[in-house]
Amino acid sequence: MRLALALVSISAALLAGTARAATPKLHVVVTAQSHHPVLHHTWAYEVRVTANGRPVACRIHVQVFFNGFSVGEVGTHVVRTGIWKETIPAKGTNAFPPAAVGQQVVWHAVATAKGYLPGVGGFPISVVK
Repeated sequence: MRLALALVSISAALLAGTARAATPKLHVVVTAQSHHPVLHHTWAYEVRVTANGRPVACRIHVQVFFNGFSVGEVGTHVVRTGIWKETIPAKGTNAFPPAAVGQQVVWHAVATAKGYLPGVGGFPISVVK
């Protein structure tokens, strides 16, 4: 009886591990017009989320990271097509601040969707004058 119980436990553990391994992971790619946005100029970026080569409807959380820490919140966006595009304006409250010039940061995106493991993508930038 103990042997049968042990075999059932081992089988269940193996099946659980297989189910986890079969869960696809989201692939996140962040691209932009340049790694050096120019202060007081518009700058466009794009986040593409796929799994097994196909776009995935998901939630994309975009932040700015400095030395591994979040220092800016860009926003959370729900997309049906797996693609988020945005342009940072040249002026106004959503533009790059003058203090950003010369700072090495990463435009960081985390994608989540039901039935998938989360995916992370990054795009290093440094604002210039």
